[in-house]
Amino acid sequence: MRTLFVAAIIAIAATSADSTPSRHKLLVVSIDGLDWRYVRDADRLKLKIPNVRKLLAHSQYADGVIGVWPSITWPSHTAIITGARPDQSGILNNGRGKLDPALSYWSANKLRVPTLWQCAGELGLTTAAVTWPVTMDAKITWNLPEVFLRRNGGSMDLESISKFATPGLVDEIGNTYPSFSQQWVDDRTRTLATLFLLKHKKPDLILIHLVDLDSEAHDQGPFGANANAILEHTDELLGEMLKALPKTYDFALVSDHGFERIDHIANMKAEAIAAGQIGDIEPMGGIVATKDSEMANWLRNQSGENGSDIGREIPRAELLRYAPQLGDTVAAFEPAEHVLFFGGEASGPTHTTPPERGDHGFWPLRHDYRSVFLLTGPGVKVGNLGPVEMTSLEGRLAIPLGLKCPQPGQRPS
Repeated sequence: MRTLFVAAIIAIAATSADSTPSRHKLLVVSIDGLDWRYVRDADRLKLKIPNVRKLLAHSQYADGVIGVWPSITWPSHTAIITGARPDQSGILNNGRGKLDPALSYWSANKLRVPTLWQCAGELGLTTAAVTWPVTMDAKITWNLPEVFLRRNGGSMDLESISKFATPGLVDEIGNTYPSFSQQWVDDRTRTLATLFLLKHKKPDLILIHLVDLDSEAHDQGPFGANANAILEHTDELLGEMLKALPKTYDFALVSDHGFERIDHIANMKAEAIAAGQIGDIEPMGGIVATKDSEMANWLRNQSGENGSDIGREIPRAELLRYAPQLGDTVAAFEPAEHVLFFGGEASGPTHTTPPERGDHGFWPLRHDYRSVFLLTGPGVKVGNLGPVEMTSLEGRLAIPLGLKCPQPGQRPS
């Protein structure tokens, strides 16, 4: 069956881009934390990911997706389906805390801009989502929102999801796939939900968010044996979805951010105090910024020096393009390789061991820190697009659906 599916994908991907494609349905699979290097360097990493490899060979794909800032899960997933930066969409962080729509970023009511699912729904198309971020209260036809009171790695408690899911949907999936009804919603049960939707609901647009790779890369570090094994399992799950994919569907694979190994955390406030610097300094994980000219010069003098925690200074135009909300800063810097910034106490240690071996949230243009975009289907021209911006993905995903959604600048505030 898998061979037949791949042959079908090859056939439809070879269709001339000059022909006018009819409207197709679309399955979008996001693998959280799938750094582009997993795909680009699959041979070097000795990864057994046959489904991703075949898709890459017969898809339109980006040579890495340049993300948004902050480059974390919920703002990035929102950028993928809105075309808007986090400062435009209003989703500036991940959801956390009580499952109250008025709090945190759980609810789609927090969105300041319309989404791809809204664009589809306005034209009468049906939609579905499986643990896609910021989907509580969303106008999605069949919805298993990403909400949780408890986490177990990448797994989320089914009890919380059930409370906010489309009424009856959890029971329908459980009746078809009894093993779905376990305590935790993990990537295996997310795949069962997707198979159910493909076979029994056939929505025009399906968005699925797989999370287990991200969890493992945080805990054990990216590109190592443990994270690679999770990705290989994810590829097997992807193969199950591809086998079940009707011929009426196009397919997209995306991810939300890259990943970096973390060797130590630098307490920049303590470092500054130890050096006699007492001005403004604001560590933000993947960058450190200051509104103080003297502090900026101190950081600048360390930038790129051997053994320094301070990496590249972010050019002013680049800073304003990706994070205009930081326009009042004098300067901002990336950390050195394998370093994460932390504010900490001024009297605390300058360096600490990280609680996790891997992390993200780095500046979007950090070298080799990219996410993934692959698209295959009728009328899709196969080949390398070069690097693309994450904010361009909504428009690219709208094309096979036959949609023309408004760009962020055309959207109401």
